[in-house]
Amino acid sequence: MTKGPAPAASYESRSFGAAGADRTVVLLRSGVSALSDPRPEITARRAARIVAVGLTVDDIDDPAAYRGTTPAEATAEVIARFIAVEGHGRPIGLVGVGDAGPLAIMVAAHLAEGVDRLALVAVPRPESELGASEVAALLDRIVAKTLLTNGQADPTAAAAAARWFTERLASSRVEMVPRAGDPDARLALADVWERVLSHVAPGTTR
Repeated sequence: MTKGPAPAASYESRSFGAAGADRTVVLLRSGVSALSDPRPEITARRAARIVAVGLTVDDIDDPAAYRGTTPAEATAEVIARFIAVEGHGRPIGLVGVGDAGPLAIMVAAHLAEGVDRLALVAVPRPESELGASEVAALLDRIVAKTLLTNGQADPTAAAAAARWFTERLASSRVEMVPRAGDPDARLALADVWERVLSHVAPGTTR
């Protein structure tokens, strides 16, 4: 594994998985575990290089606005440039988790064919009408095959949220996941990491 500078001085990234692999997957999420391998034993079974980018709440802040660049839009532009370098001219897989999901959507729309597989995990639908309009316009530009995984009883990202996204994507699949223990808890990436990897890094089983 390696750790080094990410898109800009305020970001960190960490690489794990198969160093030098042809397939690169970029993982976008926030929180204390943003740079960690969700399930090392599962990652080890894939011939794919995972690049986790750590994000803060400020990085993904995207207040609905008619003009100007939001912090999330600025972050997306920087990360898109970072991904273009990390992909070495090959399409990459992209994963957006929770509140970082809209940022992943921005990046995927910006890179177009540069992202051929996208996974959105427990991503809530936009809260405002203006936000929904802006996200819908981005979804219309995404060409990647997209997997949406949501918790069946997630308080903000259950079936209705998944349905909202998939109705606006050209190629998507929804998988609803029951949660053991606390059914109302937000779906954790570790719970679905194997399925997510099989989608964003197809054909890389070792």
